[in-house]
Amino acid sequence: MAEAKKRKGTALLAVMNENCSSCAGSPICEVHCPVEGCINLLYEELPQGGLKPYRVFVDNDKCIGCQMCYSDDLTKIQQHKETGEIFYEYANRFYDANRKPIPPDAVPKRIQLQLIGTESEDRLDKKICPWDAIKMYEFDDGLAMSEYFYDITKIKEVNGLYVVEPEEKARLEDKQSELYE
Repeated sequence: MAEAKKRKGTALLAVMNENCSSCAGSPICEVHCPVEGCINLLYEELPQGGLKPYRVFVDNDKCIGCQMCYSDDLTKIQQHKETGEIFYEYANRFYDANRKPIPPDAVPKRIQLQLIGTESEDRLDKKICPWDAIKMYEFDDGLAMSEYFYDITKIKEVNGLYVVEPEEKARLEDKQSELYE
């Protein structure tokens, strides 16, 4: 039996759906993502030649489920790698496990901490995406859902840009219609 790949981060996976507009080629979610190369701008080929921003896709192997692309008002839960001590980080300020502020000189170095989760008091009105195109799923459900919006094996790289071919875009849009039948 194949052993499941160990993932870093939470049990969640971000999936961008058909509402994604790519923010006109400057996706806000990509800026908020702490993992290099996790959220990627996807271009489409134009019939007359050239490329235009289409939407973004998440590299499922890189997503750590941190939700930083999803909500702007999250408290990050960090754990000290050596002591196991829990720290809460909100707006670049740190708090101990009892939610008491920690003086800046007592905060561990970033390299000593690992993100183990996030939480929010009210994420409804603090979403990053203006189009509500990002959904968070349990990892396995997210893998299945992401297949409706991109097939990473059919995305080509052209001069450092990710491009979906017209036939693949049409296939994906047909597949997406299954979600709403």
